[in-house]
Amino acid sequence: MFRVIAVAVCLAVVVAVPAIAQDDAAATCTTAPSILGLTGAVVTPTTELPPVKGLNVGYHWIQDTLDGAGKINAAPIPKVEIGATWWNPAAAGADDELLFNAKYVFVEEDEKNPAVAAGVIDLSDELDQTWFGVISKVFNPDGEVPITVNLGGASGDTISGVFGSVKLGLHEDVDVIGEYDSEEFNFAVRVRPYDEFTIDLLTVDNGDNREFGVGAAWCTTW
Repeated sequence: MFRVIAVAVCLAVVVAVPAIAQDDAAATCTTAPSILGLTGAVVTPTTELPPVKGLNVGYHWIQDTLDGAGKINAAPIPKVEIGATWWNPAAAGADDELLFNAKYVFVEEDEKNPAVAAGVIDLSDELDQTWFGVISKVFNPDGEVPITVNLGGASGDTISGVFGSVKLGLHEDVDVIGEYDSEEFNFAVRVRPYDEFTIDLLTVDNGDNREFGVGAAWCTTW
């Protein structure tokens, strides 16, 4: 019952935010959740956050292993992201789970230094509590193809050890992402057909075979 109530609250927030969003909240909002929940690449987190007083809401489906994963992340104050993920595995007999996640940015990126963040996925250990740290740096930020490099480490079963990702901004509305999740390589094309809305076309390696998936996310401020 608790999980049902929590999911209902998240959905209520999603419905309510457009109604209370202010017209002068014009900050560009392009962040999107990873499959596991927190703002990031394909599976792994990055140092990205929703804008302050903003949130991103997303959903992913993967061919054989994931019937659905709905997630919501919010940044109520600077440098902090909190979120929840409803996880619906495809395995027969597996239970749905509600996972709680958090991230804190210790150092924001500047011209010389990378951003530094740390956090936790599945705080209450419903499936796999994972603590992580990650650094990020954007190279060629003003060029035609900005490149964002993320490198981190994590302790968990889903992500265990060194992980990393690279994002190429091929177009202002198209990113290509390659990722190593500590065991396998994953790839995605993230497209923004409309302002504040993204679509993911992705492929992930589950250790036995490669699967295809899709995702969608919406980002806004209030």
